[in-house]
Amino acid sequence: MVRTGADSAVVDALFDISDVAEAAAVLTEMGIEPEPDGTLVLSRQVWKQGRSQCRVNGRVVTATALSQLGSMLVDIYGQHDYQSLTRPSHHIALLDSFGGPNHLALLSEYRSIWSKWLAVRADLAQLRARAREMEQRVDVLSYQVNEISSASLTLGEDESLTQERQVISNAERLHDAARRAYEGLYGGEGDERPSAYDLLAAAASELEGASKIDPSLAAQFAAVSEACLQVGAVAKALRAYADATEFDPERLSTIEERLSVIARLKRKYGDTIADVIGYLERASKELQLLTGAEERSHELEAAEEKLGADLARRARELSALRAREAERLGDAVCEQLKGLNMPRARFAVELTPIQSEHVVWCDGVSIALGPLGCDEVEFMFSANAGEEPRPLARIASGGELSRVMLAIKSVLALADEMPTMVFDEVDQGIGGEAALAVAVRLKHIGAVRQVLAVTHLPQIAAASGRHLVVEKEESEGRTGVSVRALSSEERVRELARMLAGDNPSPVTVRHATEMLRQGQETEGWR
Repeated sequence: MVRTGADSAVVDALFDISDVAEAAAVLTEMGIEPEPDGTLVLSRQVWKQGRSQCRVNGRVVTATALSQLGSMLVDIYGQHDYQSLTRPSHHIALLDSFGGPNHLALLSEYRSIWSKWLAVRADLAQLRARAREMEQRVDVLSYQVNEISSASLTLGEDESLTQERQVISNAERLHDAARRAYEGLYGGEGDERPSAYDLLAAAASELEGASKIDPSLAAQFAAVSEACLQVGAVAKALRAYADATEFDPERLSTIEERLSVIARLKRKYGDTIADVIGYLERASKELQLLTGAEERSHELEAAEEKLGADLARRARELSALRAREAERLGDAVCEQLKGLNMPRARFAVELTPIQSEHVVWCDGVSIALGPLGCDEVEFMFSANAGEEPRPLARIASGGELSRVMLAIKSVLALADEMPTMVFDEVDQGIGGEAALAVAVRLKHIGAVRQVLAVTHLPQIAAASGRHLVVEKEESEGRTGVSVRALSSEERVRELARMLAGDNPSPVTVRHATEMLRQGQETEGWR
């Protein structure tokens, strides 16, 4: 939340990751070299318009990257987090966290294969659902491709055939026209009139003699001679054309049939032969894809079987690891509960096969699988001697749940590299001896991890190595918040205030002094 009147808000967090190898490795993957002294600064700036920017050691990163790093450095246990114990679905995550890096690596492999397996099954289901539709489409495309291919179309074919049909249909008229033109140029049999060729030849003869007398007529002689030659050539071509042009009913029928085929294909597949050929290419490609669907289906079935077998093997490995870790976690939590004023409490981790629609066969046995393997995990608990452990979510009170979660967190703190743990009002629902026990447990965790505890109980505050007080102040109509480290004398006064309010009696102050003294002794309240 950006303060009224300010443009942005900035939060910086300084960490020492010298002993957190996982965080250093992630930094390297991001292309950020860790500082030589192991310091790491995470920053986030939020502007009033809603835009934000994240930085790691001054370098801009995504919010996801910042969150990934933060989750390796700080574990926050809020006042209502113990309620997650009422959801058995959360129990498996706590057990897996206790298993350590190798356990989590196997779980990561399983989840990766699980995602691939689901994707393959979805593709296969889609193929099978569309099988009839694809078969019908293949039939249609096969007919169309065969119809067009068998026609063996060529570009411009319809235009040339149309022209040829026009010539054959008018063959007699064209023959007569060419014959008459020939006779006009070259003369016909029995025709006494001189032809154009004869007249040109006579003119050329006259000019030939005249040009010998007057050379200036040589050009005219040459032109007339050339015209005579051209007329002769044209006349011969017209005669050949007339001789070759005749009505061919068989060829005309063939052309009509071919044009009919082309017209039918154009009506169905495009306005031009180019359009029809384009449709053929597209239909052929689609047909190839669809006819490859059966092969694709076989490939997917094989992939589904292989991935399913891999899943089953890893699920069994995970289940075996969980069974071993479940016993260890149960014993460790029971030991922690003794120190939390619950000496008779019993805690156990129960594994049962998961109920799921996703089933694979492995070594002749069917195995139901889920996103996290083949197990369902539930914490069992009994607070009193003589009572068999029953589902924790159904029988534990709020105070008991809070202490059980603290016991689990204590065990996990020793099992992983999490350098900082924040306990936000974990004293909900407890007091008296239970509060003293929680204080000692937090102090023990603080011996191996950095612990920040937000509390309203003096027993817990007295056990801390340092006491910070958060104060709200108002100045010039604006409210501000400050955090201040207390001296020994100030700690006594603050503990007395927590015990009896703003005006503690001398007896309360003496009690606070003794509480602080005992709290600083690790074994003081055991």
